[in-house]
Amino acid sequence: MPRHECRSKVLAKLTNARCEIEDALNLSIPAARYDPVVIPETARNRLSAMIDALNGMLRQIEGSQ
Repeated sequence: MPRHECRSKVLAKLTNARCEIEDALNLSIPAARYDPVVIPETARNRLSAMIDALNGMLRQIEGSQ
């Protein structure tokens, strides 16, 4: 597999992973005051940090082309 094709596939997988984590984070935020807490705030903070880390990795990989 050519290098640029492999890089594109890696970028796509990481982008999809970031989108899935963002979706999970958005679903876990209570919409109303009395909605149940699905994921504790500490876990939501970790998910947010994961999104930031994935964004950094994506920028790094894209910049190394």
